[in-house]
Amino acid sequence: MVNINTVHRGEEQSSKLSRRRFSVSKNGTVLLESTEIVETYSKKLYSFHELPEWQKDNELIIQGYVRETNSWFKCFHSLSYFHNESINIYTHLIPGLVYFIMLLFYTDLLVVPSFPSTTIMDYIVIDFYLLGAFICLVGSSCFHCLKQHSEDQSNFWSKIDYVGIICLISCSLISLLYYGYFDHFIYFKVFTLITLILATICTVCVLDERFNAKNFRPIRAGFFVVFATSAVIPICTGLIKFDYVEVINRIQLRFVGWETFFYVVGALLYGYRIPEIFAPGRFDLVGSSHQIFHVMVVIGSLFHLKAVIGSYEFMHKSLNVIETAIQ
Repeated sequence: MVNINTVHRGEEQSSKLSRRRFSVSKNGTVLLESTEIVETYSKKLYSFHELPEWQKDNELIIQGYVRETNSWFKCFHSLSYFHNESINIYTHLIPGLVYFIMLLFYTDLLVVPSFPSTTIMDYIVIDFYLLGAFICLVGSSCFHCLKQHSEDQSNFWSKIDYVGIICLISCSLISLLYYGYFDHFIYFKVFTLITLILATICTVCVLDERFNAKNFRPIRAGFFVVFATSAVIPICTGLIKFDYVEVINRIQLRFVGWETFFYVVGALLYGYRIPEIFAPGRFDLVGSSHQIFHVMVVIGSLFHLKAVIGSYEFMHKSLNVIETAIQ
């Protein structure tokens, strides 16, 4: 038989559980075997100073934290109430699931037009980008939902988050390289190889434990900005090989430009913690730099999808014109 008594002590956020274990002897005497004192936390949300050291990442976000749970159930239960990670979770979870649905139905059933020259590779390339977007956004959402489980799980899902970003950048670059150099395949192979090498280097770096340190925040942001802007190399090559107007059409440069703008500005806001650096505590639940970054990533990914579809259409219209001229 076990009897549990609860005695409230100390601060509002904590309580002491006195767990007393009893047993019954053969002659019917009740014996006290042990008493265990366990400190538990009953509040849903905590302030920055109430967190364990490993959870303290941004001291400018003062309130609204889900404290270390050591429970998968409590992590998933946090989806049902509002806290300072809720916007981070849902701004990537919902678009991520939408991309997955598009991955299943978008290319061959809904929006993408079919041309006589359309092949299975076109569907693979477009789905390849959608897969990268799905992995990135859902991986990010999982990190923000599950990182409060424990320090080990936070480090694990943080790496998943970073690898997801690398997947998105890689899939974005390769999808446009395919259409940008559809008639010069050797260039596509060379630049794809360069992208994969950079992706591998980035992956090795993000799996290093030191990369997670909070003082690495600007370096983390800069790291991904450099990788993403490596697209400048094939674009400049295209400007040399083709004329400016054709480059605009081949990779839908205006949409790529908007995509780059949202990614870079979002990363800079995140890296320098704008706007909460100007008003600590004011953006605890809504409007923090990380939340803005999430929204900008989604907008940037939509511009890239528009660019991929536009490049696909330009490629096949060009091929159809060439085929008609030959005939």
